[in-house]
Amino acid sequence: MPADLVDRYSWVNGIEAWTIAVISGRTLDEVVRIYGGDPMAPLGELTFAEVDERRAGGPVEFYLQLVSLGEVVVGIENDGYSGSLPEIARRCSSGGGQLFSVQWNVHAAGMVTQAVDGAVIARFESLFPVAPEPRGGDLRPEWAIGATVDPDAAWQVCMAQLELGTGVAVEQAWLDSPRPTYRLPDPYELYRDVPGAEHTDG
Repeated sequence: MPADLVDRYSWVNGIEAWTIAVISGRTLDEVVRIYGGDPMAPLGELTFAEVDERRAGGPVEFYLQLVSLGEVVVGIENDGYSGSLPEIARRCSSGGGQLFSVQWNVHAAGMVTQAVDGAVIARFESLFPVAPEPRGGDLRPEWAIGATVDPDAAWQVCMAQLELGTGVAVEQAWLDSPRPTYRLPDPYELYRDVPGAEHTDG
């Protein structure tokens, strides 16, 4: 892993919990629908911090913010995890598409999920090394095989993996600019009737 690339993502250490997903092969409206939102009913354009303020002190709510980069859609969730659910990854990537997401919170060092053409091909906890033994349940491809990750840089490593896997450099400035924002249901409730929604093999 290039050290300069990992260092460039030092700014993400200020984010306690989020999911960011880079999706190709889907329109913005399709992504919103797969995540369970209504593309015709945005809440407006909010910054990342404003979403945090909206969530504070009330019931648990889920929100999706979107960045459109030509044929690529980037989904950002402040303290949400829809983009890391295997069923959502499969649906976003079906028909020749791709999804690569990174998710963490105060309890997790960084969950990486990658799906291609409707199949989850990677899902692993970044902090746990693959040498000498991978963590049970990891689906870890060759590109994720490496040395033990420094716990203080685990989130940065996740982001570097996302950039290398998608070609998309995530910018801190995205969080400071108002973005189209949509309310989402709890992803586990949304797909509770789908067998294997939480599992990599569907």
